[in-house]
Formats: sequence, C-alpha cells, structure tokens
Amino acid sequence: MKAQSRLRGGDRTTLDLPGKYAIRPYRRADAALLPKVEARAAELFVAYGYAGLGAIPALPEDAFNAIASENRTFVAAHEDEGAIGFAMCGQIGSFLHLKELSVAPEHGRRGLGSALLHAVIAESVALKLDGVSLSTFRSVPFNAPFYKRHGFVEEPFSTANEALKERFIAETPPGIAADDRLLMVRRSKTL
Repeated sequence: MKAQSRLRGGDRTTLDLPGKYAIRPYRRADAALLPKVEARAAELFVAYGYAGLGAIPALPEDAFNAIASENRTFVAAHEDEGAIGFAMCGQIGSFLHLKELSVAPEHGRRGLGSALLHAVIAESVALKLDGVSLSTFRSVPFNAPFYKRHGFVEEPFSTANEALKERFIAETPPGIAADDRLLMVRRSKTL
C-alpha cells in the first residue's frame, strides 16, 4: 500500500511513499527527534573509513531547530514514530543547495531518501532556479552513486561558480581529503 504526500499543502507535486510515510515541511517539534536521526545516519560512514563522522554527537535540540528553521527543510515522517528523516537546503546563487539528507537507518532502503531528494528538486523547479547542487563522498555507495541515479553529475571544481566552491570547501569535514569528495549538480528540467 502506498501513501501520497503533498508538499506545502499544495498540489505542486505528489510523491508515492510506502505505507505510513509522508514528506512534509519541517515543524519545530521535529527538533526533538531529528538530531538523533542525523547522528545515527552519520554512524553509517564508519564502515567506509570515516570513523570521525560516526563520533560526532547529536546537536542540541535548539541548535538543530535554528539551523532547520533558517533553511528549507523537508521531513520524512512516519505515522506512528514521527520525524525519521530530513533534507535541508538553501539557495546558493542560482542553485538550491542540498546541505544534508539523513534518514534513520532502520527506515532506510524504502525510498525515503529518494522522496526527500525529489522534494528538494521540486522546490528548485518551483523557485525557477537552475537546479540543485550538493557536495558528497565519491566512494560511499549511498552518496555519489545514489545522486547519479537521480540525474546528478559531477561539477568540476575548476568550473564551478565561486559560491559553490566556497560551499564545497566549507562542507568538507575536518581531516577528510577534498579528493574524497565531489561537487554535483542536477540542472532543472521538467519533473
């Protein structure tokens, strides 16, 4: 059985999701759950050689709320469990930049990451931007390969605009080589 979810209460786009899941805008109450989701999702990087990411503690609720509120944040919610994933993005130049996408590991492999990504892409189209940008890990299977399957391509650092270059540098975690990461874009087109 699939549930349908309308973003922002409008009819801009409809997403098909499994069972008791929906994609919706962020709410203040989500900050009670999402920092722990973010920390648990980061633990998945340990198996790929990024132990430091798995050791980062969850943000305090108020700090997470401040960040989520100043960005465009979409939430994957389960009917019984509440917020179990999120996509946070903000405009950088002519792109909507995906700053983070996290789903609770126990809810993974159900299309929720794809649905959250679709919400960000739809928002970029609605805002009439050039597309969606992001920085991610090259070799982690749930990073660059996932985004490639959704139409993202590598944007060479040398040809990226200055705003994207600055964001890429800011998003490279301490102690991680820039070569381990890449900048990707998905230019707008009809969904």
